Amino acid sequence: MSAEVANQTSEDVMTVLKEFRLIFKSMKRHFQWVEKQTGISGAQLWALAAVVGQPGIRVTELGKSMAIHQSTTSNLVERLVQADLMRRERSAKDQRVVQLFPTPKGSRLVKKAPMPVRGVLMDGLEKLSPKELTSLVASLKTLIGKMDVKDASGQSLTLSDF
Repeated sequence: MSAEVANQTSEDVMTVLKEFRLIFKSMKRHFQWVEKQTGISGAQLWALAAVVGQPGIRVTELGKSMAIHQSTTSNLVERLVQADLMRRERSAKDQRVVQLFPTPKGSRLVKKAPMPVRGVLMDGLEKLSPKELTSLVASLKTLIGKMDVKDASGQSLTLSDF
């Protein structure tokens, strides 16, 4: 590899590192702003907004919609129930099924909450074209494959848990 190519590669690596830092700092700032404005975490707001948008959603469906682990979802729900922002209700058809509903207080909080309620990263990702998103997925998988240390448990955490 020539010195010129090595130098360009090093600059590109530093640029990518800076871009990751910008993404994470932006997410953190948004989460802090959400918590200051609403009194709940960004992940709690996302979960509450999902329940407001789909009253009667099941806990498992909520977790899947947020791409988080079942125990993480249950913890979010528990905190929202304790804050009187959400309520659990057993299905009349099947008592084993627990459905989630917003309380009036929860619905009001979502209406006045800072946007985007699902966070700035999700908002940005959803604005990518299908081609851009596919390319990003491939690039991230390649990057992860080249990393010597990986902690897959991070895949099921909320971003505000980092």
